[in-house]
Amino acid sequence: EMLRGFKTEIELHHKKHQIRAPGGIYFSSVVLSVWDNIHGPKMLHVWTGDRVLDEEKKLVTVANFTLNDEAGRSQEGIETKFYSLPKHGVIATVFVFSLETSRGDRMKSDRMKGEKDVFSFFLILPYSEISEYLARHTFCQEKIEKLLDDHFLVHLRKLSSERAALVDKVDKVINEHFSNQLQRLVILMASIRDHPVPSPIDIKQTFFGNTYDISKQSSDFLKKAITSHLQTGGYTVVLGQDSESVNMMILTLGLFLTSKEQKTSRLLCPPVAMESQEGVDVCCYEPGLYLQGYISVENGLLPFSKSQLEDNCMPSTIINMDKQEVWVFNINLANYIRERSERIRKAEEDKKAARKKFFYKDSEMTQYDDSVKLLDSSLVRVFLEEVQLLPVNTPGIIESYTTQFIRLLNLKALALVKYVEAELKVADNQLYQAGEHLASALTLSAASATAGSRLNVSSLMQNLSIESDGDLRVIVIKAEKIRPKTCLDVLEQLEAAAQVLQQFETL
Repeated sequence: EMLRGFKTEIELHHKKHQIRAPGGIYFSSVVLSVWDNIHGPKMLHVWTGDRVLDEEKKLVTVANFTLNDEAGRSQEGIETKFYSLPKHGVIATVFVFSLETSRGDRMKSDRMKGEKDVFSFFLILPYSEISEYLARHTFCQEKIEKLLDDHFLVHLRKLSSERAALVDKVDKVINEHFSNQLQRLVILMASIRDHPVPSPIDIKQTFFGNTYDISKQSSDFLKKAITSHLQTGGYTVVLGQDSESVNMMILTLGLFLTSKEQKTSRLLCPPVAMESQEGVDVCCYEPGLYLQGYISVENGLLPFSKSQLEDNCMPSTIINMDKQEVWVFNINLANYIRERSERIRKAEEDKKAARKKFFYKDSEMTQYDDSVKLLDSSLVRVFLEEVQLLPVNTPGIIESYTTQFIRLLNLKALALVKYVEAELKVADNQLYQAGEHLASALTLSAASATAGSRLNVSSLMQNLSIESDGDLRVIVIKAEKIRPKTCLDVLEQLEAAAQVLQQFETL
């Protein structure tokens, strides 16, 4: 009986933190726990909002779920799990990882060399929010994994040689590096919850809601905005001094996103200042959000840094509602994807060097560049011409027509994927057969280089009835979501030729 009481005391002996966010924090509780070889799962730190929504014993139950099968864990990296616990009225996203933390600890407890401590970091939400959360699960997972890797694991590893208790080391890292960054993430998730893009979108709140709004916005400007939005995979930032026009543009572009992508978008929200030892304001822009709006700043500067834009998985469209201008950050899509893949590869090889590249410089602003030539899309042009002919007062007709347009793009993207796969398979077979008859490795290498352009883009566009390079880019970015690396296979030659032509024109 005495041991049972002692065990419960150890499980509940943890540091408590309170996180404040406008409208309340997104998660009801956030918990860091570790496996103890004597007492089992042991909670170290618990973060809650202004109201404590979860009883401590419920947190212990979830901690048991997350760590009971992880003793002796040998898997490297961070593993993500999702638990649905309707009996307890909660859902939990769990991040499990192991770390060799302290030689001093091991010598003190006589642990074997190479033994690792197993941690779990989990987020708890009410079970009633399961559908809303699952739409944002991938986005949240990427942010948490980056948060743990950059602001917890890297600092805890630095303390591995110190002769101190594990709990003391974790406390030091949490207080000096982690809690501040966790609050940033909590504020971000709260802003998405409090300023959501509704699903479905009311057509009356968009520029398609009445003919006056369409004529009020330059038809050429709206065409450029939608075209560029589709050509960058739906990743668009809208800027302006008038919050109503910014939100109306966001909702208009939101019609071209899936329901899941709409859930990972955000209407215009004011910057949120966060109290911290460093006195740093939370930067509103966040890579990974599809649509997001901000109040524009003076002097033609963007309210975020170039490094933040580069951290996004796709190039971003920047729309200035005040000047009615559209700008694409890094229009060369194939180069952008290749360079980002190279940065990620280097990040795996050298975490420290890569981490410096990915750090955001809040004071660094990006100069607006309106010299980039956007590619026109006949698909979008015809769509807008036909939308303006539809009766505005008939409920659902514009929504249905927009849905049909997106379905058409998806079908074209699927056809393109099948075409590319078939063409590359034929090209690879021909190269393999040619290689069998080549005596010299040098000749084989030359044959491979010749076959580097294995895909004839002109034939592809002709066979799939794609009229322009702008239409091709719209369809390819849709195809990229179905089959990764499609952009590299299709656009690499096209963009290389365009760069050569541009250099020739400047001479």
